[in-house]
Amino acid sequence: MRLPKFKYFEPKTLKAAIKIFALSQGKSVLLAGGTDLLVNMKHRLNQPDQIINLKSIPRLAYITDTKEGLRVGPLATLQDIMSSRIVMEKYPGLCQAAREAGAYALQAMGTIAGNLCQGNRCKFYNQSAFWRSVRPPCCKAGGEICYVVRKGGQCHSAYCGDLAPVLIALDSRIKITGPDEERSIPLKRLYTGNGKRPLSLKRGEILKEIVIPASPGPSSSGKMLYLKWRVRDAIEFPMISLALYLERDEDKRIRNAKIVFSAAGSGPVEASETEKLLRGGYLEDALIERGSNEVIRELSPMRTSTASPAYRRKIAGTLLRRGLEEMKI
Repeated sequence: MRLPKFKYFEPKTLKAAIKIFALSQGKSVLLAGGTDLLVNMKHRLNQPDQIINLKSIPRLAYITDTKEGLRVGPLATLQDIMSSRIVMEKYPGLCQAAREAGAYALQAMGTIAGNLCQGNRCKFYNQSAFWRSVRPPCCKAGGEICYVVRKGGQCHSAYCGDLAPVLIALDSRIKITGPDEERSIPLKRLYTGNGKRPLSLKRGEILKEIVIPASPGPSSSGKMLYLKWRVRDAIEFPMISLALYLERDEDKRIRNAKIVFSAAGSGPVEASETEKLLRGGYLEDALIERGSNEVIRELSPMRTSTASPAYRRKIAGTLLRRGLEEMKI
């Protein structure tokens, strides 16, 4: 399949890229790794007038350890993250999530910003133009019906990114720069929960940096892991995945818990009630069983094109039980 025609820009500064992006009136797209964008363009899901290649801008692919935490440039690749000594020592859960994202070639090309800003997925939407031509367009493609639920209104495409749940569980923030201002927001506010427009970025805005709060390292009371349930063991988006972060006191009591799922909704989903249940307790069999049952009760996965809500709710409980058992050791 060939790409549609477009104008191509290679700005040398972020300021120049923002200017081109803002003046295009929503008809431009940003190119980082291209692992998601170029496939969607070949499928004619995205047909921009202009492509702005951010890789022509120097010094956007960095991983820097500071007193405030880890600062990651938007063009740092998943392979950069996996091979970073700093990340492996202080944020092993992030390495684990990057390792679970696709195959080696995708990890070498795909960037952290691209992974965070990837489009939502649906089997009725992420298909070739020929495949989609046999029926009217779905609501995500500009039509009036969602083929997942067979009615109009809400789009049931799912956010399936691997890195966002881990970074949200670590209370990460992002810096966004645009034509009017530069702002810093918690990463979880990047996601709207709206399948048609899943990101809260304004026109002309670019994700400039990811900031992960300082971590004292794997020997501390804080532990993170990422578990992914999928059809195949590799090169597959999750049916549902879990980022689990626990901090424990010196007496092993749980001081803080973060539980964030991917592929459970149109954005990452946090199980706040289950987090509350775990806080203040000990990682014993009784609490693990209660936590697993609570997350099954609390989580209400959106119906998507991949699996039923009941199935993914059951798997969510299994993943949490497995994660807590691993952390118990």
